[in-house]
Amino acid sequence: MKAKQTAIEATPNSTHEVAFVETFVVPDKRSRYLEFLPNPKRRAEILSRWNHFFDFIPERATQIPRTSASELAQVLRRRGAGRLAYVIGDSSSDARELPLEDAIESALASGWGTVVSCVPGRLALYLQEFPPGATFILNLQ
Repeated sequence: MKAKQTAIEATPNSTHEVAFVETFVVPDKRSRYLEFLPNPKRRAEILSRWNHFFDFIPERATQIPRTSASELAQVLRRRGAGRLAYVIGDSSSDARELPLEDAIESALASGWGTVVSCVPGRLALYLQEFPPGATFILNLQ
């Protein structure tokens, strides 16, 4: 008889997730994020918050127009993004590293609040739930 295997999609020790939280999430929410993101049941609570709440340090966020995935990828590349990005959000791409443009396309298509981490702890894209769909570059300058 085979042992039943369970797969956990989320990567609790992800360099991107920890660096993102420590750099961009407001200090009074960090411990909650770091506790909840690795736990599949609690992870959903954090990802759901991104639909409606902005728990990020405002000084590190610049609102930009929501355009196509290719245009957003160009903006991020000019700021130092590489070929791959890590998705944190309520979608099938959550906790996955994808080519940058694919990660952004996935975030746009999901319609939910999503973070696309481009450079761990230095550069990310936040897409709020659509509508209203505000879009921000999170950057450690």
